[in-house]
Amino acid sequence: MNKKGLRVEWVDVVDGNNQVVGVAERAKVRRENLCHRASYILVLDEADRILVQRRTLSKDFCPGMLDACAGGVVTTGELMEPSARRELAEELGIRDVPLRAFGDFYAEGEGYRVWGGLFSCRYQGPLQLQAEEVSEVCWMSQAEIAALAVEFTPDSLLAIATWQARR
Repeated sequence: MNKKGLRVEWVDVVDGNNQVVGVAERAKVRRENLCHRASYILVLDEADRILVQRRTLSKDFCPGMLDACAGGVVTTGELMEPSARRELAEELGIRDVPLRAFGDFYAEGEGYRVWGGLFSCRYQGPLQLQAEEVSEVCWMSQAEIAALAVEFTPDSLLAIATWQARR
């Protein structure tokens, strides 16, 4: 808990080789643009359409933008796959699905420096959206995503490109 009585989320700070060099509060990681880890999960239907989320306006990164991945910041000591499973359950209510791993990738841009652990899963069942993070979802083809690229978080576009190159 911090001074205001709020739960503190601790995050591993990593270097350019994805090695842990420290630990910081999530708010500090965002504020100072410290390099950290995050999980990225592409949720696909049987036609390879991608489940796209509209991020809420309260998000600390890319509020209101479209996101082609479920996922989020990996907490201190957490491994990538458990993080991916936790994020799928929290954001979309998806549990107990097989995940396919595509390795790590590095993404950097204005306001972010992150080592991402990339996964995909197939799912077409019911969803339970996390109201604090996801305002709406829809299924989109890769061509539809490319046509609206300026509306997407840049790291999720890099995740798609990495997935396409490695699958």
